[in-house]
Amino acid sequence: MSSVQVFDPGNEFIKEIRPNLRQEDLLSIPDSVFEALYGGSAYSGKSFLLTLFPIIRGFYKFRGFKGIILRRKFTDLERENIRLSKEYYPKTGGKYNEQKHVWEWPEYGSYMDFGHIQHSSDVRQYDSSQYNYACFDELTSFTEDQYIYLVGSRVRPSSSFNIAIARSGTNPGGVGQTFVYNRFVKPCETGYKLIKDVNTGLYRIFIPAFAQDNTQGMEYDPLYLQKLEMLPEAEKRAKKYGDWNAFKGSVFTTFRPIRFPNEPSNALHVIEPFTIPSYWPKFITIDWGKRALCHCLWGAISPDRRVYAYREMTWKNKDIYSWASEIRDINNESNEGIESATLCGSAWQDRGTDTIAEQFTKYSGLAAHSSENTPGSRVIGLQLIHDFLRFENKINLKSKEQFYDLVKAQEIYRNYGPAALEHYKQQFYDEAPESNLPIVQIFDTCKVLIETIPNCIYDEKKIEDIAEFDGDDPIDNFRYFCKTAKRLLMGESDHLDRMTKIQAIIQKKESDQDMTSFYRQMEFIEKQNQESLNDCIPVSRRSRFARMRTH
Repeated sequence: MSSVQVFDPGNEFIKEIRPNLRQEDLLSIPDSVFEALYGGSAYSGKSFLLTLFPIIRGFYKFRGFKGIILRRKFTDLERENIRLSKEYYPKTGGKYNEQKHVWEWPEYGSYMDFGHIQHSSDVRQYDSSQYNYACFDELTSFTEDQYIYLVGSRVRPSSSFNIAIARSGTNPGGVGQTFVYNRFVKPCETGYKLIKDVNTGLYRIFIPAFAQDNTQGMEYDPLYLQKLEMLPEAEKRAKKYGDWNAFKGSVFTTFRPIRFPNEPSNALHVIEPFTIPSYWPKFITIDWGKRALCHCLWGAISPDRRVYAYREMTWKNKDIYSWASEIRDINNESNEGIESATLCGSAWQDRGTDTIAEQFTKYSGLAAHSSENTPGSRVIGLQLIHDFLRFENKINLKSKEQFYDLVKAQEIYRNYGPAALEHYKQQFYDEAPESNLPIVQIFDTCKVLIETIPNCIYDEKKIEDIAEFDGDDPIDNFRYFCKTAKRLLMGESDHLDRMTKIQAIIQKKESDQDMTSFYRQMEFIEKQNQESLNDCIPVSRRSRFARMRTH
């Protein structure tokens, strides 16, 4: 392991900094590589390395050098980066301005800023600045827009120091999880591969690092990895193993875009598309917006009561007549027979003219239900998403009574009849295992929704709800999607039973090609359906689904 000697302005030796091998890998990346990400698990020495980077590399000695270390909150800077800088920077002649949070080296005329971007609009405070070295400590706590704006517009060489680089560190997790994973990790999860940006031609690289690589830290706290075993499973996987599929604060820890090792075969929510049969009930849900993202999701319900999100469309800065007409055209071209639509509850607000809901019906040809955004409905919708994503059976409920009481059973039968007796008996039966879990699966073409789900973290104040973030519109629409699906599932029990029979008839026809038998069985199903309709008392139906089509 090599060492770096630090000297003061008078060229007097001060201290030896000894980076570990992984840290050396980041330090040795050529300056022609514009972006680099270091990290993975916790305790890998990220903050130490990124804070001392301009000292180890000697950037502070170059006149005109200016760097910045960014965290999402200033309190994070104070606890980590500023404390580290106060231990090392003064030894090199640096002077700290407590009010401006800036280090200056008067001998060289160089600067190092410490900044934070708590809100999206905060990026604008750096509009007049330029940096040779920009560091994002805990990059996944930032949004993609914040990172791209600052790195794309503020990182550039100065006239006297011709270097411009961005170096960041992070653990998995936070609102930036998806964009960081896609930008740095996904192209090569083992790292050390140069990635060329297709738009700019600039290079970036990922250097994975783990607590075991931080040899000095492990000497200081040899029990650190054992203590991580105390954490909840998802957080442990993120901090101990640098697992990009499990991270602190994640709302949907059971979401599986890919199948993990040693998990059941049904632990999968993202699947390849298949042709949706014409007779399956279909619906759409929409979280509308103009300046914000407008997100539309198409869903279908199978005979085995599983729900599929099979198409999505998004629009931004589009008037309602534009996207509503496009929905109409898609439905007409595909001849899918969409029979139910749900819009965000705000679409019924009085705007002095036609409501959004009325305009939607006018241009799409679909009447819409309201998502009913009442107090508490967000949390209810969130719990419903959890239930739809669940791939493990619920724990079987057991009777509070220990033994089956024959005398009591006979009394129940005499007084209340066989139905009441059966209800009593049911308490002592083991519940049948659930089938067809998870309830919802998503076609891999619904990329926006798939990328949004892992971004969701819990709100620090409203602890039962999701923290709002830029681009959270698809998850709001997913709430409406699951609520609509549940309503339709509850109101279409008989309809789904008929669908199950039809599915079996079609599969039999495809295997034996007996068209005579196929037509006879289909006629029988249709006759049963007609008889059940004739026997019905004419009340308003719970579902807007029209009669099932069998063609």
